[in-house]
Amino acid sequence: MENSPRHVSRIAIKATPEQVWQAITDPDKTSKFWYNCGIRSDWQIESPFELWNGEEKRAEGIIVDIDPPSKLVMSWRYVSFPGTKNEPPIRITWEIGSHDELKGVTLVTVVHDDLDQAPQTAKIVERGFPIVLSGLKTLLETGEALVGG
Repeated sequence: MENSPRHVSRIAIKATPEQVWQAITDPDKTSKFWYNCGIRSDWQIESPFELWNGEEKRAEGIIVDIDPPSKLVMSWRYVSFPGTKNEPPIRITWEIGSHDELKGVTLVTVVHDDLDQAPQTAKIVERGFPIVLSGLKTLLETGEALVGG
């Protein structure tokens, strides 16, 4: 059954799927494009993860499915944003694959599901995730952060 509402983001990045995978699972890299937050986990199914900015945990969840470097599914709950603490987790699915027609380009698709009972989370995702993906692209293509330093 299709979950509704959902938020879908796509971006093409001049990098390999392996480079994209490393960037989204390495806290040293995520801290350069994900609002200064490092992601921490042992990256096993049913393992917890957290998004940490050095001062507080910003989000947490569980690894639901993982198939490096092509798919990552996580439950996700913001814990330090106003109005999100009591919202249920949403699901985030990362799909990463080589572009069919453009050599050396990876297409990244991120789907946020289960947003219907998490309206504050949905607002944060809609505003913030384009910046996360743009930051990922900028970091992998230039070695620089999109914002900050």
